[in-house]
Amino acid sequence: MSAEQTTSLMQRKARTGREAQATRAMSLARALRLTAAKQAERLMGLPLGVLGVTQRSIGTKEVAACLDPASLILIMDGPGTQVAAALLDPAMVAGLIQQQTMGKIASAPEGSETRSHTGTDAALCAPFIDKLMAQASLLPDHEGERGLLSGYRFGVRAKDPHQAQLVLDANDFTVIEMVLDMAAGTRTGKLLLILPVPLVKAPDAEEGGGVPTEVEIKTNLAENVMGLTAELMIALTRLKMPLQQVSGFRVGDLIDLNLSSMAQALVVDTNGRAIARGTLGQIGGMRAVQVEQHKNTQHTQPRRRAADRDGLDLPDVTASHAGTSGDEAALPAALPSFADVDVFGNLDELPDLPDMEAAAGAADDQMAAWDQRENLAEEEEAGVLKKKQAIW
Repeated sequence: MSAEQTTSLMQRKARTGREAQATRAMSLARALRLTAAKQAERLMGLPLGVLGVTQRSIGTKEVAACLDPASLILIMDGPGTQVAAALLDPAMVAGLIQQQTMGKIASAPEGSETRSHTGTDAALCAPFIDKLMAQASLLPDHEGERGLLSGYRFGVRAKDPHQAQLVLDANDFTVIEMVLDMAAGTRTGKLLLILPVPLVKAPDAEEGGGVPTEVEIKTNLAENVMGLTAELMIALTRLKMPLQQVSGFRVGDLIDLNLSSMAQALVVDTNGRAIARGTLGQIGGMRAVQVEQHKNTQHTQPRRRAADRDGLDLPDVTASHAGTSGDEAALPAALPSFADVDVFGNLDELPDLPDMEAAAGAADDQMAAWDQRENLAEEEEAGVLKKKQAIW
């Protein structure tokens, strides 16, 4: 056998060994496939299959593009201060809710509109996500893949993508997208997991030091907050018009705002409520607004430092004797002693009290007279009744 034939034979054996090893290996995608089908059947009796699993890495700035406003966004609390997110599209949310409430999944009608998600939707879908991540984190062979899913549980529902973007403050994320087949093709849903890359444990001071993990987290949070886009909505003025005139507006129509300056611009929130007033202008070629200060602002803390008190021209209100007020100082120096005052006076001059035994006997006689009167009245009533009965 030549050297070339020997090399070819060894390559085929090595390839066969790698394929067998790959078949037995438990990757992150395979762990999610197996766990999703098993937990859906165990929790709610739902036949579920995973059609595909894709995985990619993104940075902090790319998180906003992954947050679909139509999806149910679940914020997952992880180990330490790590936060992940699970996004369920409307088809998957409807399928999980129908299976748990009605026991079966109905096909989506054509042209159906998506509704706003509620806290009840999150409460019904969260147990499946918790079990999926908890059980799948035990299966992968690679330690790094196990760390991506371990330690997470449902925390709160994000009302909009902006809230989710605020809490997803890690530097790097792993995005896992799963396409799920529910009830043998009745519905097809999507599940998106946005998982932060696990933080590397900071080395001890004896091992050479390094930047502490908490400092890195605070720095990342500050960078993310300062990098967010904030919408500043300014209303130049407010006009009252008939509805008929407003409905007749066309592209190119001019509206007279009756403004002589931009000094009365209003800063409004998303609901149209005015929160401040200012002057609209430009700085460096960009639009800017100078907000007016509120004159009647109530300050809960003193506006002057305690150290400045010595420099103030304040009257001396210190008492000459500790614990002595001005009214007490005006009293005479010596007050009479009340120890020898006779409070009760001469008790011998008081009149004698009446005899209590005589009063008690009079009261008994009076009570006996009352009882006798009551008996006579009862006898008279009885006689009248007898006469009436005799007449009947």
